[in-house]
Amino acid sequence: MSSSTLVLTLAAAAVANPYAPEARPVVLDFRPGAVNAVPLLPGPDGGARFSDLAAHEGRPVVEKEPGTLPSGWVQLGGMVVPEAVAQGAPVISPFAARPEVAADKVEGPGVEDLCAYPDAVPAGIYTGQFRRGTEYPRRGTIYMNYTGGVLLNGMGDNSAENWSALAKTGSTYPVYTGGEERAIAVAQAVQADFAAWALRVVYLERPPKVLPYVMIMMGGHYSDTVAGPSGGVAPGSDCEDLGLRNVCYAFVNDESTSNQANVASQEVGHTMGLGHTEGDDRVMAFGYDTYAPIDMGFGAECTPIITVQGQSGACVGVNKCHCNDGELQDDTLTLSAVYAPPGPDVVPPEISITTPADGAVFQEGDDVTVAFDPWDDYGGYGWKLMVKRDGELVADVVDYNATLEFTLSNMPPGDYELTALVMDQADQTDEHTISITVEGTAAPTTSAGESEGDSEASTGSETGDPSEDGATAGDASEGEGSEGAPASDADDACACKSDGAPAGAAWGLLALLGLRRRRR
Repeated sequence: MSSSTLVLTLAAAAVANPYAPEARPVVLDFRPGAVNAVPLLPGPDGGARFSDLAAHEGRPVVEKEPGTLPSGWVQLGGMVVPEAVAQGAPVISPFAARPEVAADKVEGPGVEDLCAYPDAVPAGIYTGQFRRGTEYPRRGTIYMNYTGGVLLNGMGDNSAENWSALAKTGSTYPVYTGGEERAIAVAQAVQADFAAWALRVVYLERPPKVLPYVMIMMGGHYSDTVAGPSGGVAPGSDCEDLGLRNVCYAFVNDESTSNQANVASQEVGHTMGLGHTEGDDRVMAFGYDTYAPIDMGFGAECTPIITVQGQSGACVGVNKCHCNDGELQDDTLTLSAVYAPPGPDVVPPEISITTPADGAVFQEGDDVTVAFDPWDDYGGYGWKLMVKRDGELVADVVDYNATLEFTLSNMPPGDYELTALVMDQADQTDEHTISITVEGTAAPTTSAGESEGDSEASTGSETGDPSEDGATAGDASEGEGSEGAPASDADDACACKSDGAPAGAAWGLLALLGLRRRRR
């Protein structure tokens, strides 16, 4: 968590949800060698694949040197949370905590629509204001990563970029060693746990970066993270599930299929704002019998949450919404407030580029502001910008910040195509393409020896005022644009105990749906 996420004084001390996207444009710097928060073009797709699991089956799990939690964060049993949250501070919407985040907000269901006890809910919970793509009701994707990969710390959580606040930065997370057959069976059981909502489970291939999804790393050991001893760990306290791209872990390899699924579903549940509860028959129960032969599910009644040494990391405000008591949690009501019921999604998303105008002309050195207007009938959609210069793709970057705006700086002269693409959780897409031109600073001269346009030079490149053709050159954004990095150096997390005996079952076909593309 960065210093921008503060404990604030509202009706009571509260913490702004640290998982909400940053409220600043994405900056793309086209200078040769410039460092962008996310590379202009995705790197090559390397590493292990699901079909390679057989080569890793049965390998021993290697314990590494333990990691260290950042200052200001505490581990309560299996949970890692900010100190203020551990002491009972509610986690509230950033629209109440940081009003500037509310720019370009859209309206959605609020406390009166979602809560059985709206009068009990603290200020800043279920405000009914959302950034584009985060609206309720929402559809979602859970990606079960059995193939490991290199993870990076220090930039918050971003499943698409392998950023995890719980990772040991630069370390290679190991491949799952339980084998392909068991991996498929576990995925089937996890899908069954989330079958009551529009949440699909995939594992054969990674979803495209433009699509928001939660990623759970399957296998490994707790020492592959900065968390302490546990059977699983996840970012916790993401109340109202604003993160969309969180990364969590299930340290399971040879345990029974039911136990692996129980741990995995619990960790994913934590990323969606659920805490530990009492009871030995439900996914979110703390300290459940990990040798139990049953595949547990989510609790459908208000159940006491677990406290450790008099402290807790629960989503107090959300719990009051559904149970009239911050110390009780109803798993199904909490998930149902965010996620739509299952069913087909037949309405494709839409997107348009609203700035600059098609055919706009800029001068070398101008900053170009590209603004979007995306829409879908369900939240959970994402969008990106693709830039071609003289026919060659030179940038392909997702708007992880969800600010609907990119700032393009230091663009060399040339003819450009700017394409906005939006994708929803049914993999339906829409695109909108415009063309712009960036002219060189050395304009051709006339026969009189004067540069063309001397008497009618546009001032838009310096002031942002409209040029003759109506185009504007946007102001440069402050900072470098940390796409998707929540205001967090380390996200709060929950870890869960796991032991068990091997078992296996076969199941197939949880692959991604085929793309359906629609052009304007």
